[in-house]
Amino acid sequence: MQQLKKIKFVILFIFVILILVIIRNSNQNLFKQDVKSAIEAIQNNSNMLSPDQLHQLKEQWMVVNIGNSDLPDSIHVEHSIKIPFENLLDQTNRKILEGVDGKLILYSADVATASKAWVILNQMGFKNAFILNSGGNREEIKYKFQPDTTARLEQDSI
Repeated sequence: MQQLKKIKFVILFIFVILILVIIRNSNQNLFKQDVKSAIEAIQNNSNMLSPDQLHQLKEQWMVVNIGNSDLPDSIHVEHSIKIPFENLLDQTNRKILEGVDGKLILYSADVATASKAWVILNQMGFKNAFILNSGGNREEIKYKFQPDTTARLEQDSI
């Protein structure tokens, strides 16, 4: 009789763990993409589109302006909507983004904001998300690094 109670306790414990695993895996906010593929896309710049590449696209696409400023005249497009970055994951905005046919192109005057949005959407399962690189190359460091010799930390402790 004592062993039967122990077995019931073990079965109940396993059942509770099973329910928790099912609840955890059914959460729609979990990351769905492999992180390695996201890193490769970033390193290869395969997640970026230039304005010229955007205008040459033959498939459907939608530009999502997630920044505070409007699209510049040089990349003005017909297919665009404005969703502030802080409201990107609201239920209504998620439905809009999920309903986009073709490529989802993220734009912000601040490329860091567009990159954050790309990472979030990529990990949520949006395989068709890209960043619109509105121009300008990455900053190149044109000076030689020289350590600051005026600060002598070893003498500060004396």
